[in-house]
Amino acid sequence: MQIIRRIKARTRYLFDRAFDREFAAQLGLFVVLVIVVTLVGMTVVFFGLFAPQNADVASIPRDIDSGIIDAFWWSVNHVLSLPDFERMYGASGVVLAYSFILSLLGIAVFGILISLINNSIRSRVDALRRGDTPVLERNHVLVLGWSSVIVAVLRQLAQLNPGTKVVILAPADIDSMREQLRIAGIPLLKLTVILRCGVTSNKGELNRVAVVNASSIIVLRTGNDDSEAIKTLVQLAGRKDWPGPQPTITTEIKEEMSMELANIASRNRAHVVTSSSLISRVIVQTIRNPGLSAIFSELSSTVGNNLYVRHVAGCTGKTIEEVAHHFPTAIPIGVSWRKKNSLGQIHAVALNPEPDYDLADDDRLVFLAHNLPIRYSAKPYTAPKNFVTSPPTVPNVPDKILMIGYSDIIDDMLMQIDEHAVRGTRITILTQKSVEEIEAQIQNARLAPFQSIEIDIMQGDAALAGVFGDLELSSFDCIVVLASTESKAADADTQTLRIMLRLFDLRAYDSRRAHTVVELTDETNVDLFQELGVDDIVVSTDIVSASLAQVAQEPVLGPIYRELLRVGGVEISLRPLTDYVPIQTKFKFDDVIYSAQQKLEIALGICSDSAGEIDLNPDRTQEWTAGDTDKIVVLAQQIYH
Repeated sequence: MQIIRRIKARTRYLFDRAFDREFAAQLGLFVVLVIVVTLVGMTVVFFGLFAPQNADVASIPRDIDSGIIDAFWWSVNHVLSLPDFERMYGASGVVLAYSFILSLLGIAVFGILISLINNSIRSRVDALRRGDTPVLERNHVLVLGWSSVIVAVLRQLAQLNPGTKVVILAPADIDSMREQLRIAGIPLLKLTVILRCGVTSNKGELNRVAVVNASSIIVLRTGNDDSEAIKTLVQLAGRKDWPGPQPTITTEIKEEMSMELANIASRNRAHVVTSSSLISRVIVQTIRNPGLSAIFSELSSTVGNNLYVRHVAGCTGKTIEEVAHHFPTAIPIGVSWRKKNSLGQIHAVALNPEPDYDLADDDRLVFLAHNLPIRYSAKPYTAPKNFVTSPPTVPNVPDKILMIGYSDIIDDMLMQIDEHAVRGTRITILTQKSVEEIEAQIQNARLAPFQSIEIDIMQGDAALAGVFGDLELSSFDCIVVLASTESKAADADTQTLRIMLRLFDLRAYDSRRAHTVVELTDETNVDLFQELGVDDIVVSTDIVSASLAQVAQEPVLGPIYRELLRVGGVEISLRPLTDYVPIQTKFKFDDVIYSAQQKLEIALGICSDSAGEIDLNPDRTQEWTAGDTDKIVVLAQQIYH
């Protein structure tokens, strides 16, 4: 009985999936019914269809083989044409009975088809649109919730693992979700997306989307707070019916203050990505390091260099410094290992370890590489005799910053800038909100008085020229345009475009232009800003989605991203190349790797002023000449003033 129930459930599920495709499913059902009834009719060949007593019946064909083929033709004509029973006069009783039954079945086929279209199919399609039907998938990626990063997450999953089945459960209208995905082009990707409507923190709803059979789970925040995501984590952490190891859980949390609750709710089993904190740190690092957005963009994409974790047997017993030159297509940037805690084994990571760190047998290396496999070479390396030994130049926060727009990340940005800045940095915030409201929000979010920054607040719409009458744009060292929804007449990126068009016009004749950083929410809008004097574009949804999707597919990347972007940890930074290699000296990238090691840093790439682009993990055979405006990309410990 259990097997029969499973077969019935699987059959019904397949019918549901077919009905979700509307006309194609109806046509397919019609074809299946015709074939089944025709095959049933063909069995009359075993009951005397071509017997001598039926030889005079004109409607029984014998032109081909008086066997299977003629029987098929006879059967299918009964199914697909109006019954003509009187032409069977004179046939044997069994044949007459078959003819009568087939004629009725033929009518039934069309009647069932019409009935399904008008009743059954309509109700099933309605049920699917409401998201009421169960999911019987296995090894699927389960997305719980719906936020602004959903499209970017799906794009990442399609690139990381083409053909993946993704089941989405969210408290949203199915038609609305489907339309948003259609507009974003998701149906064109190599991805199967199954939508269901429901409350993500409800146990019954989770069972309906086969949560125990999922290979990984991504929890997105729903609405303007993190409450539903935290409730969902509590529900997942409390389950005891996992058939095997609990799937990898990654979750998006909006507020930094909710991160601790999310870890408690998941019993520290989830990889928590704090979106506002993550985006603010990337923007602040970009403010300090012009050009850094291109590096984060590459790491957030599946094209170019990415992070990989692999065990290399030939490295056991050697130091990080010794193995650094033995990978011609990859850069070892850290070490990962497993350690035990109260919940079992977890991944631990150390980025930019000491050069004399000895690699143990169970250590795995963290690589920056173009792709897999990562090749190990024992070719010896000879250190250069001339390299710069003085401390590197640490990038500082600009003296004057103009922030346009107001969003949830600005409080975190101000605190981080205060930690990095030297005393006297002045930040002007231009927003459509009232000065009193912004002052109150900053005061409520601040844990302690600012030590190194001063803040001025101006009210006004930055898309209007009159607002800038009291501001001298050329006096600012950096202008940051945040993705803000202050304008009810446009989405965030459209409002940002209006602002940048205004700034482009106002700065047309300025001899000195501030370093300009723009936050966008949709990568498809990047091209619109290329010719508007924008230096760095941070696509916030891509950064958050990359963290969620990549960790969901490769859990060991979770602690790597946390270490890379946490306050007080290591950071990616651009430094003058002449801090590592004497000016006008010919060098190869291995020489820069060696020079950076002497400063307890790891070289990641070259930014040649002549090329104008950042080359991460460059060719080891290429030779450069150090120029005074060239830069090096390094992984280094964050330094605070």
